[in-house]
Amino acid sequence: MKPDKKLIRKYIFDHFFEFATAPPLEEVMQRFGLTRKEAFAIFRGLEEDHQIVLVPGTQRILMANPFSAVSTPFRVHINGTRYFANCAWDTIALHVMLEKEALVESFCHHCAESIEIRLVGSEVKSSKPSTPLIYLSMPVAKWYDNLINTCSNNMVYFSSREHLTHWLAENPRLRGEALTVEKMSEVCKPLAKGRMDLDYQRPAKGELMAYWDSIGMKSNFWNF
Repeated sequence: MKPDKKLIRKYIFDHFFEFATAPPLEEVMQRFGLTRKEAFAIFRGLEEDHQIVLVPGTQRILMANPFSAVSTPFRVHINGTRYFANCAWDTIALHVMLEKEALVESFCHHCAESIEIRLVGSEVKSSKPSTPLIYLSMPVAKWYDNLINTCSNNMVYFSSREHLTHWLAENPRLRGEALTVEKMSEVCKPLAKGRMDLDYQRPAKGELMAYWDSIGMKSNFWNF
């Protein structure tokens, strides 16, 4: 019997957790006895389900959110392993997903100041600077128009409210949501928690919107 998508998805996430990088298609072919056509069809199906993102025009995995297969400005250190996340959101989602103490390293999007945040149990235990913010400039309804653009350019850190204000003055057309790190951990929980599990399923749109509304995220920004 050929493996189903959820088994391949679990293998991809386990590979990222162990090696901090994506398994190549050929490794999945070997591991599960698949032809290239069969393995790629599963990859495409997982991409359609928003479980992974492929490098455009290739059969290679770029993202298995919150993991990134390439170097990014968003690094998360857990138990001696350095992982790359796709965006500021995913640095927190990685911690929530793995439920392990994490050191997040990133940069202010305005001035490139280094940011370091130590997280334990979704709470900030230390932070340099003291009050960084995560800014989301792409409304939820547009996230999957181009997820690479959304993650790479529209979910970033700022070292302070002042630096965010300066950046918005330089980019007046962008309007989004600014979140504290701990609020981000609350917001991302339905999508991140349990994501390593074999039977993980993404929450339905209505379920997500109801949850976000219940924690105070009530603006149109959060509407699908």
